[in-house]
Amino acid sequence: MQILNRKQLEAWPPGSIYIGRGTPFGNPYVIGEHGDRDAVCDQYADRMAYRIAQGDPATLTALLGLKADSSLVCSCAPLRCHGNEIESAWHHLQEAGLPKRKPSMTYAGIGSRKAPPGQLERMTRAAQRLAAMGYTLRSGAADSADKAFEAGAGEKKEIFLPWNGFNGSSSSFVSPSRDAMDVAAAIHPAWSRLSPAVQKLQARNSHQVLGEDLRAPCDFVVCWTPDGAETEQERSAGTGGTGQAIALASRWGVPVFNFARHDAGERLHAFLKVRSHGEI
Repeated sequence: MQILNRKQLEAWPPGSIYIGRGTPFGNPYVIGEHGDRDAVCDQYADRMAYRIAQGDPATLTALLGLKADSSLVCSCAPLRCHGNEIESAWHHLQEAGLPKRKPSMTYAGIGSRKAPPGQLERMTRAAQRLAAMGYTLRSGAADSADKAFEAGAGEKKEIFLPWNGFNGSSSSFVSPSRDAMDVAAAIHPAWSRLSPAVQKLQARNSHQVLGEDLRAPCDFVVCWTPDGAETEQERSAGTGGTGQAIALASRWGVPVFNFARHDAGERLHAFLKVRSHGEI
């Protein structure tokens, strides 16, 4: 991992991550107001360690998006920078790993509004069978895929809305939390350019994958997108808004089964059989 000074760059390396204020990695402590350079970096390190220990979903989501060869861009290097503390926190997380979690018996059923009729019918059948196995659906009340999953889930569902009454839904899971917005900001490549309404639409994905309190990841994601993406690395323009949830699931190690892939049903069947000897 390298820490670069934006003032010294003619061009940013591909995939560079800006860590200045106003970003998920920004340092809220200011030189002068909160102490000298070492003091504000030390305070940032303490803050980061505390948030990791508390399982803060936004902090963990941001760290999980880094790689060993990531380029962090700031305005400090080669002077000491809070980027050094980000790198240290990332190494710690790599060594410790995420806390082990028990199955939540939930899944995210989502997908593109372009899903063909045959796939929509398949989603409804899958939701019916998963409900019979005891799984609760998490979805978002959008037309097409979301509605198809919801139609099969019966009462076993948690439908997260960006605002009250979205798309005619009467769900009580209304408006993403502040933390859900922060999680979404850590994932979306152009968060600051989104309108408030679109930010809320994207942030409800945080709850679909991580749960109402953002500390109970779903057990798996079932979806359909035109490009068949199942990981953050495979996300493309064709993935659409579903890519936000796929990327988040990918970072948290939640398996994704995209019905656009011919073997997705078989892999989901095998996954469920290992977990509960069920079939779908």
